[in-house]
Amino acid sequence: MKKGAELARQHKCLICHGADLAGGQQVPRIGDQPEDYLQMTLRGFKSGQRVGYTMAMGQAVSQVTPEELDTLAYYAANFRANPAAPGK
Repeated sequence: MKKGAELARQHKCLICHGADLAGGQQVPRIGDQPEDYLQMTLRGFKSGQRVGYTMAMGQAVSQVTPEELDTLAYYAANFRANPAAPGK
């Protein structure tokens, strides 16, 4: 999770998707989505097979390695903006 958080900051995921990864307006929520869906989507943007509303995602992942895409997918899938306090 720590590496995923670092990558999300480095590749500016938080600028569009928000610190809570909840998205907003025309930016989708990526936090707590299925990991395999996120992997497929990120790979699609990188390969150019998946197009978004803008070219922003293709540009955003153009310099991200496949291993880093998997780490980002894991991070977003397991991200909890407000984890419950222990024992609750």
